[in-house]
Amino acid sequence: MAFFNIFKHKGGDEASQLTTKGREEISQSIKLCKGDDAADQHDCSGDCKTEIEEGKQAFAKLKIEHETPLLNSSKIPKIRFVVPTSQINWQHDACLEDPKSVQYKISEWCDNNSDKFSNTGTGKTLNCAVSSLPKDIMDIEVMRGTKNNVLVLPYFIWLNDLKSDDVKATLDDLVPDLLNNAISKEKLLETRPNISAARERAFVFICSHTTRDKRCGITAPYLKKVFDSKLQEHGLYRDNSDYRPDGVKIAFVNHVGGHKFAANAQIYLKNPNTLIWLGRVTPGIVPSVVEHLIVPEEPTLPFPEKVRCIKKYESW
Repeated sequence: MAFFNIFKHKGGDEASQLTTKGREEISQSIKLCKGDDAADQHDCSGDCKTEIEEGKQAFAKLKIEHETPLLNSSKIPKIRFVVPTSQINWQHDACLEDPKSVQYKISEWCDNNSDKFSNTGTGKTLNCAVSSLPKDIMDIEVMRGTKNNVLVLPYFIWLNDLKSDDVKATLDDLVPDLLNNAISKEKLLETRPNISAARERAFVFICSHTTRDKRCGITAPYLKKVFDSKLQEHGLYRDNSDYRPDGVKIAFVNHVGGHKFAANAQIYLKNPNTLIWLGRVTPGIVPSVVEHLIVPEEPTLPFPEKVRCIKKYESW
């Protein structure tokens, strides 16, 4: 039996929850796998197989909501600012732990400016997240929280050495240019020395925020292990000390909403410039997600019934 099928969904067949209209909506952003293509021999072996089996046992003990159709159960972000913390869990309001921190100032800026940009750019929300991506522990300002590098998605750029006191002025200046496509990436990198291009071809963020809901804390590590194993098979795995280009970073992130749909995984693909946010992800479907969605130059989507939201952003 292929391992992507080892989980039996409570409440019936999730695929039947996705209407024809829903499939058409998803296919506007990405091509769907045909028929049983999602099932074509993407099994794991060795450690990966063991990790999937262990995940099956752990997931079986959790109460996951399988009755609600997932499509459009979350909002598409216009811009997502991701701040490294080297942590896998945070206080309840993760970005608001410290009023002096970079993430606090970004979150505050997003709240204050959402209405201003409501009719600009693609998507619904401006938001800030904290992640397990590594912070520079040798920098005292970073350790105090008053300076950090910030990943800006879906633009695949880094704001380097951003200080808390500079957040408002920096975002006031940068965000309008991004949302209005007022400047090319090449020009941006050329004219702003504090910005650099992300090397990765994709980022996968898995909610691990145990303080908000223990299901996320339990499910996230199992998913990451399988993602890591499958990516290693293709030479795409990158740990925190591996800076080779065109790899994939798998990281934990704070609460994304909808923990009853655990596990939640947000997949950002650089090419095409697309966000695929999946819910009810199990370790057993990860091999197929990697093989179809992350590895190919022309990705296709398996398990469209798992999509919470999806968006192909404009090229930039």
